[in-house]
Amino acid sequence: ELAHAEPDVRVSLRSMIDNRDPDSHDLHRNEGYQPLRYHWRMEIVLDGPPSEPRFPQGIELRPFVKGEHDVPVWQAQNEAWRDHWGSHDETFEEWQYSKFNDPEFDPSLWVIAWDGQEVAGFSLNRYRMGIGWIRTLGVRRPWRKRGLGEAMLLHSFGEFYKRGTTTIGLGVDAQNPTGATRLYQKVGMYTASEYVTYEKELRPGREPEE
Repeated sequence: ELAHAEPDVRVSLRSMIDNRDPDSHDLHRNEGYQPLRYHWRMEIVLDGPPSEPRFPQGIELRPFVKGEHDVPVWQAQNEAWRDHWGSHDETFEEWQYSKFNDPEFDPSLWVIAWDGQEVAGFSLNRYRMGIGWIRTLGVRRPWRKRGLGEAMLLHSFGEFYKRGTTTIGLGVDAQNPTGATRLYQKVGMYTASEYVTYEKELRPGREPEE
């Protein structure tokens, strides 16, 4: 890997483990790795229909139409995720491949919030290991702090509930700067498990995204 990296770029190895595995912790620390980041898998188990979502004024949900809405949703995801640790813009081809080649792809589970002709937010949902899964959720900066994320989550919970699915999960960076963890806790989700990303620096230098 060092040979393929530009000479002034920082090079490191990263590894993610379950926080409940003490042997893995010892192994990584003994090999010179240090804990870098924590991620949670959060869940909610519904015992009845979720609360009715309250969408901000002017926001409209429209069904996702493959081939028509691909580009604006892809652009919205890239913009919304730029605040997230370790994220980078996906090319349109990468986005299409990861979403449409997913065997669990079901556009009827996607929640796309529009403000006129602009995508304000999205929750790209699917099934994963038998439970409902909030795969990718984001709100673009101009529409944040207005309750849109909460409304999309509650709407998503309701769609899964209508299909007979009462356990719904997602993964999140525990230090997410947009306040996602507080939002998920607000709607009744709890931390089901925690994962630690360890890192070992092989060579100092500038970060690749710089």
